[in-house]
Amino acid sequence: MAANLDDHHGEGTAKICMLAIGIGYLFPISAIWAAFDYWKVLFPDKNIEFVVTVVYQIGSVGTVALLSLTETFSLRRRIVGGFLGQFFCLAAILSFRWLLLPPAVLYQLLLGLVLVCSVATGYLDSALLSLCSQYASIMQQFLQIGIGFGTLVSVIYRDATKLLMSHDIEDATCAYFSIALATVIVCLASYRLLMSLPVSRHVRAASGQLDEKLLDNATSIESPLPLACGFSPGGCRDSEDSPAELELNCKAGSSFKTVIQLVWRNQLAIIANFTLTTFCYPGLITAIPCRQMLWLQPGHWFQTILLTVFTLFDISARFVTHIRCGLHHGNIQWTVVVRSALLPLMIFCAVSESSSDLLAMAVVATFGFLNGYCASLCLIVINEIPTLSAEQRKTCGRISACFVNSGLALGSVGGALAAYVFALGS
Repeated sequence: MAANLDDHHGEGTAKICMLAIGIGYLFPISAIWAAFDYWKVLFPDKNIEFVVTVVYQIGSVGTVALLSLTETFSLRRRIVGGFLGQFFCLAAILSFRWLLLPPAVLYQLLLGLVLVCSVATGYLDSALLSLCSQYASIMQQFLQIGIGFGTLVSVIYRDATKLLMSHDIEDATCAYFSIALATVIVCLASYRLLMSLPVSRHVRAASGQLDEKLLDNATSIESPLPLACGFSPGGCRDSEDSPAELELNCKAGSSFKTVIQLVWRNQLAIIANFTLTTFCYPGLITAIPCRQMLWLQPGHWFQTILLTVFTLFDISARFVTHIRCGLHHGNIQWTVVVRSALLPLMIFCAVSESSSDLLAMAVVATFGFLNGYCASLCLIVINEIPTLSAEQRKTCGRISACFVNSGLALGSVGGALAAYVFALGS
């Protein structure tokens, strides 16, 4: 049963801890993406942003899929192990400056570290869902907000280090990854602090061993992905049938086959939206060249600003999803149509000499806003389908998590193919 934060002391500290944990969840890969300018210096002939995204997304999806096959696991080991894995990956990347290795070897080493980082994040992915299900829903909201701010924090770190150390990109990158390491340590310390608070007494009492089957009785389970589905009470539990009939009906009605027949249109919108996300971010955005604002060309400042613009608009859009503009679960597919219409403009800005820097910034800002709004909204409205029971919503949430991760992986592969076809970043 989820704990009621209002009945315990230290709930404010618990919320801050969960916010910090959320920031650290996707922070390492965001940090690697934000350091794209350093990778362009080390590997000038590689489209590294696209390849890194493919390796990371496929590794993460594979890890989550394998871990989902286990029925019991240690919550503490997965979270601590996940953060430690991320820490050592960033520490190894920090050491690149002092490694006297050929660029080709460093390139393979970087991809290997990204793969390890994806595995570590996969461990966090599987554990954070279970952790949040043990608390009241407000804690899940703070986790989601933290995840959303993780990308923004990485971009702000990169902007600050480049501004303060503009004379040397290697010094700026060392400072950047040093701060990134400190951030991961803070996230790990936040988890340990959270576990020491009175609100986590019930989690500690479980001795770190959670049975996935027991999570079916939680009042609310959400994916650790930003603004994922929430679940409300009702459904089968509100039935007046006998316990035996109730259990049988719930199992039959909440099966994968039954639920997917009810929500497949919405799931197609989810996978399409998240495919568009990684198709363009970060590779296509960082491949847009600077054409008129030549003072932003040194140090790849133009692309750095584009990433910052995308992130700011993406985050801001997540706070206005209550404004629906007529969208609901029955017509959410229009979000895919609108975002797809913007895709040719994104490619135009990257490949056409007749494009302008102002147009590129406007298109990236629009794409960022639509990404935050549409990707979040398609996950929200699927939970508002009136014909779904509470048990079916739980199954739907797990299906949505699969479609989200599949979309991210498909988009990264599509972006890499587009980079090859259009010779982006070369």
